[in-house]
Amino acid sequence: MSGTAQPQPWHRMEIGEGDSGPTFVWLHGWGQTLGSLERIAQLFKADGRHILFDQPGFGQTPPPPSGAGSADYADMLASELTRLGVGPCIFIGHSFGARVSVQMAARHPALVAAIVLVAGAGLRRRKTFKAKVRSFFIRLVGNLARLSDDILGTSLRDRHRERFGSPDYKNAGVLRPTLVSVVNENLVAEARAARCPALLVYGSDDTETPPEIGRRYEAALPIARYVELAGFGHLDILSRGAWQVEAAMRAFLTDLKKGDSL
Repeated sequence: MSGTAQPQPWHRMEIGEGDSGPTFVWLHGWGQTLGSLERIAQLFKADGRHILFDQPGFGQTPPPPSGAGSADYADMLASELTRLGVGPCIFIGHSFGARVSVQMAARHPALVAAIVLVAGAGLRRRKTFKAKVRSFFIRLVGNLARLSDDILGTSLRDRHRERFGSPDYKNAGVLRPTLVSVVNENLVAEARAARCPALLVYGSDDTETPPEIGRRYEAALPIARYVELAGFGHLDILSRGAWQVEAAMRAFLTDLKKGDSL
């Protein structure tokens, strides 16, 4: 449904001074709110204006149209930023927020000065043979359950979802069609189309978006720097790892100001 999303107001928090530096846009991960990024954003409050958004369907922002993908989120965000009269901005996206940041860079380059992907999602994970076999049988059982429900009026599909669905899927509610759209995306082409500098920060212990995703992003993005933080996972990289993320970002921002090659 890309290109059909209608603009809607996004709930936001602002910190920092608008005239003292660039504008930073902070985009949280799936199932989170703007509060998940506030700790790190506060570390940069003297560096410019910071806009932290609740993305549609999370926090205080209404849900998007059913089935919206990350491209739709980017288009809605572009409309919101245009309404606010800001840009180009530095986008910091965690997990799902990284998907939207990559889409912004590809679809709305005039609004993007740089992107920072923290534990960024958006590339399909490489599966082991065992994982591929398991996925095949889960899909097979799901198809059989759907067939049984259609023909015999059973409710096996619901039981299948409860047994095999991810926590995000089970908790998605009205956002379930959006989640299905998002998890099936592979943003290699969008990453290759981005022309802005990119910083990739991944935790060595992240099992949701493992470092190999960051390395593949590094290979796809034309101007990219990869930083791996030892001992951090998908969520604690935002809390325990806040200072380490700050250090990586500051080095990146310093080089941006100097115009140095990444």
